[in-house]
Amino acid sequence: MSIKNRINKTIPAVIQQLGSIVNPLILNFTNEKNKLLIFYFHSLYESEKQKDQHHIDPQNNITVSQLDDFVAYFLHHKYTFIDEKALLTNLDTNKAYIMLTFDDGYFNNLLALDVLNKYKVPAVFFITTANVLQHKSYWWDVIYKFRHKEGASLDNIRKEQAQLKSYKFDYIDNYIENNFGKNAVQPWSDIDRPFTPAELKLFAENPYVTIGNHTQNHSILTNYDKEEIRSEMELCNKALQDITGRLPESIAFPNGNFNDDVLEVSKQSGMKFIYTTQYFSNALPFADKRMLKLDRFMAKPTDIKSYGSFTRLGYSPASLYKDMKGILKGKKQQQ
Repeated sequence: MSIKNRINKTIPAVIQQLGSIVNPLILNFTNEKNKLLIFYFHSLYESEKQKDQHHIDPQNNITVSQLDDFVAYFLHHKYTFIDEKALLTNLDTNKAYIMLTFDDGYFNNLLALDVLNKYKVPAVFFITTANVLQHKSYWWDVIYKFRHKEGASLDNIRKEQAQLKSYKFDYIDNYIENNFGKNAVQPWSDIDRPFTPAELKLFAENPYVTIGNHTQNHSILTNYDKEEIRSEMELCNKALQDITGRLPESIAFPNGNFNDDVLEVSKQSGMKFIYTTQYFSNALPFADKRMLKLDRFMAKPTDIKSYGSFTRLGYSPASLYKDMKGILKGKKQQQ
């Protein structure tokens, strides 16, 4: 490992250790009201043992027990869990709010219902419809599980996945078939498979569940022109309406990527809420409710107490380090 990479790993780890001690003290004098925290999750494991099967890319996936701890933690700190309908109301600025979101459409998201029902809290689930309709695994999981089986390192798997993110879905589909075979997209188990249409329909009937758009093919929309972007959104909307009987009002951008074209098409497609992966809290009240751009924190596969204080303060060790590097870089340029 290069010196630069060591530094990039060491400093956030130091910030993590210091923050775990300092953050609770800062929070004693911090107003946590007037804001909305939104978190996004991907897969859920029944237990830690399922991780060892390597059927999906780990990508910060958590267990049901960790999700339970997560919800209990924020309830303990007086956060109010809300759904999308509440976003269009005049939220009380004397409260702190939180939303749960899940990306992709994994069947294992069904496990979240135990927690949602237990605590009576809502969540938004963003669905990639091609995987549901064609019953195929997500491409990043295919690469992970086959390369892991071959003995590839996680760093090399990440590089391969990152390279593919600059291409459109048809190129990625061909890449998967050429490298792993025609049947590579077939799920290995309930861990890596998406919902079926019938399962998704039943899932969407739960009062704590809202279904959102995650494009037809999990397309990174900045790789596409405006008409292609529109097609990805509208095909997904149509499929979800056909399956659930409801037209989605929100979209989470795959990989978090967006630009002016993506925002324009989102508005034209009738989206009221657009979700990014920008690591910020959302200030209240909202200035413009015509189409809300909402930023999200990624949940971590660790004890919520180890990172909850960071998100409540609106940062992470990685984001703070990034800001520090930006400030130092700016000072050097001024010299």
